[in-house]
Amino acid sequence: MTNVYLIRHGETLFNQQGCFQGHSDSPLTEKGQQQALQLVEYFKAIPLQQLYCSDLGRAQNSAAPLAITHQLTLHTSKRLREISYDYLDGQPKLQLTLQDKQKLQRLFSGELGYRIGKGETLQEVQKRVVNKLNKIALSHPGQSIAVMTHGLSIVMLLKQILHIPVDAPRQFNIHNASVCHLTYEADQWTLQSIQRND
Repeated sequence: MTNVYLIRHGETLFNQQGCFQGHSDSPLTEKGQQQALQLVEYFKAIPLQQLYCSDLGRAQNSAAPLAITHQLTLHTSKRLREISYDYLDGQPKLQLTLQDKQKLQRLFSGELGYRIGKGETLQEVQKRVVNKLNKIALSHPGQSIAVMTHGLSIVMLLKQILHIPVDAPRQFNIHNASVCHLTYEADQWTLQSIQRND
């Protein structure tokens, strides 16, 4: 059995300011840096053998203390990124136009093939994240693997494993630095727990 720990990055400046991050980036806040250190404590008794990470800075900075403590190479991948909102990446949520709000409503309704500008559909995010996680699990059978990624990316993966439709209302929140423990055995994913670590 393979253990995979999906982790959302620590709090960032854009999280604090209420901005869409997407493929844009912002530094970890002081709280986010503390959350990254708390993750070291969380994994103190878990012998991690692999560490994967989104290539975005906020994820890499959140994973760095784990990499150092467990003496692991940080494997980065674009396929573990957050969704792209195109021109809305980095924009404050409170300053959205009515047209932008309508676009977001269409996106999160799971409208098949809908994307904002040149951004991604929910289905595309789900497909790339699920494919990457399957590849990671198959490459390291029987190991314990930490994967530092993003909130919506984790939600889309969980929806796939729990057989929840893409357009179903979100039934759980993935807080900064939370840890979702999954197991992979005989080509089946199982959600073991979701732990807040903030």
